[in-house]
Amino acid sequence: MMKRNHLLRRAVISLTGSERTSFLNGLITGDAQSLPVNSTCWTAMLNAQGRIQTLFFLWKTETSLLLDLPENQVDSFMKSLRRFRLRADVQIERLDHLVLTGAPDIPPLENAIIQAMDPRHPALGWRALVPVSSGDDNDFSKDPTLLSRRLLIGVPDDEDIIIGQTLVLEANMDHLNGVSWTKGCYLGQEVTARTHYRGLIKKRILPVVSVTGQTLPDGGTVTLNGQDVGELRSREGQRGLALLHRKAWSTEAELMLGDQPIRLDWPDWLPKNDSSEEGQQPT
Repeated sequence: MMKRNHLLRRAVISLTGSERTSFLNGLITGDAQSLPVNSTCWTAMLNAQGRIQTLFFLWKTETSLLLDLPENQVDSFMKSLRRFRLRADVQIERLDHLVLTGAPDIPPLENAIIQAMDPRHPALGWRALVPVSSGDDNDFSKDPTLLSRRLLIGVPDDEDIIIGQTLVLEANMDHLNGVSWTKGCYLGQEVTARTHYRGLIKKRILPVVSVTGQTLPDGGTVTLNGQDVGELRSREGQRGLALLHRKAWSTEAELMLGDQPIRLDWPDWLPKNDSSEEGQQPT
């Protein structure tokens, strides 16, 4: 049976103050204003060129906003928030909370500060923040069970993007509840909206699987008929996620990862008309 999974490389930042929600809403792709209390959304802060600077989960409580993000980005992210804060009534603090996840069939926690189903896809299970002092009282697993679920469903995470280079649509945030098209302006919105409404996206992070059942290598270039069409990002066993160019967006494409044949495993949550290139769609 799968255990609750402690995400060791995550950290939590708290935003308090009367202007915390309006402040953060002007910086992120999601809608902090419309987010219900005691729930979470997957969102990102971009740079002016519309590239992802920080990818994180936003939690809303009655008194604060809690940001669940990669630990190695905490210092730079807090520095950016303080730079944009100016005179807004917002206090920014790092908290000693643990980030836990569990498969859909695993009971949720009783001592969580806040918890909810993963907003990207229900099959990913639940996510929770708990006090660090309760860490010894729970049955935690350090096995990458969340990675297994992500690769099976084809959902990207922060390890699949390149900071300062990856676009919102390349990370599939438009189909995984990661971007609002109805909220007001935010940093990097112009590039994101133009890419979305004009259909300019050329690459997406998509699931791939070994044709022969071999374990995929740690990384490498994906080719189609000898031409580079993408690169492998995260992987486990025979499954992985790769950033693929539109010309590789066909389930019939004979893709190669080095000398190993792989195939595109088109995710059921991503509309197939997003794969069209000159009227062609995957089968």
